[in-house]
Amino acid sequence: MASVILRRWQEEALDAWEQNGHKGIVGAVTGGGKTVFALSAIERLKMETSLIVVPTIALLEQWWDETAAFFGVRLDDINVISGRPRIRAGTINLAVMNTATKIPPVSSNLFLIVDECHKAASPKLSAVLALPKHAALGLSATPERPYDEGLEQVLVPALGPVLYRYTYREALADGVIVPFYLKNVVFELEPDSQREYDKLTRAIARSIDKFGPEAPEAVTLMLRRARVLNLSMSRVRLTLRLVARHRGQRTLIFHESVEACVVIHQVLAENDVKAGIYHSKMSLRERAEMLTAYRSGALDVLVTCRALDEGFNVPETEIGIIAASTATRRQRIQRLGRVLRPSAGKEGATIYTLVATKPEIDRLRAEEVELEGVAEASWVHA
Repeated sequence: MASVILRRWQEEALDAWEQNGHKGIVGAVTGGGKTVFALSAIERLKMETSLIVVPTIALLEQWWDETAAFFGVRLDDINVISGRPRIRAGTINLAVMNTATKIPPVSSNLFLIVDECHKAASPKLSAVLALPKHAALGLSATPERPYDEGLEQVLVPALGPVLYRYTYREALADGVIVPFYLKNVVFELEPDSQREYDKLTRAIARSIDKFGPEAPEAVTLMLRRARVLNLSMSRVRLTLRLVARHRGQRTLIFHESVEACVVIHQVLAENDVKAGIYHSKMSLRERAEMLTAYRSGALDVLVTCRALDEGFNVPETEIGIIAASTATRRQRIQRLGRVLRPSAGKEGATIYTLVATKPEIDRLRAEEVELEGVAEASWVHA
């Protein structure tokens, strides 16, 4: 096994987990070292069989590489569960959550680790948590699930309580993340888009009064309004201007629409910017090639639609542009985490967020208060 010196928070969290009978959830800021922490738990517990469950293939690949390096073994010594969902006894097993739900019950002498464990609280994926196990560890930057009681009703009974939290403030003080600057860009929707947005907002209010906020009618209207907001061409134009301002710097662009991502990528390519694109409609091979090119520095810019919110690590990234986003706090934290990791020569990171409506602005104002003393925030009107 490679010699690894644990950070203070990792030692404290390991102690808390051991004292709780090797069960519990640890919340740590993205980039804080959750992977090394979990692998140290495996090494310390010395159980023969472990299963690490992750939400995406990209994250599985990173765990596979880091696990082999940590224990000084070959990649083939780690069992990646794919076609036939079976755990191999006596080794470390890796599986994506969708595959893990199909694994039949095994001996209870199992150490179960669930990365981004908040996702396993959904009804579709919670079968992962039912596997018989001797020890359990949940990892997440944000254990709480918005809008439901998944943490208390699903995750805690299966994995144990939240034992430890490692925050932005602590991570910055420890040098685990770089200093970061939040630049919030307020712009106006095109007149037609603004009229449609206002019309849908009124329709949503009427629907909620009549049917309730979770009724299909209200949800459909909310999705239509989000589409109007996200497909504003002003977002595309502003994104292109920001890329031009930081030409040559490693930049991640986040959007909610594949269509908008394609447009942004095409314009960048036409202007000789070394840019790639990554989204769920691409083949697995195409996505892997894009990630490899961005990680190697062959691409300066990567445009992505949601797919890289979790489990993507290129510390050299200096600029994040959140061209469009959802209202979820979790998505925001995950995207910030993609940009805040330290690397040689990297003095800081800048995250631009494009916003056009009062709810978007209100969320960022609340974040500004929450991160006071941690990140410097500024506002500009486009």
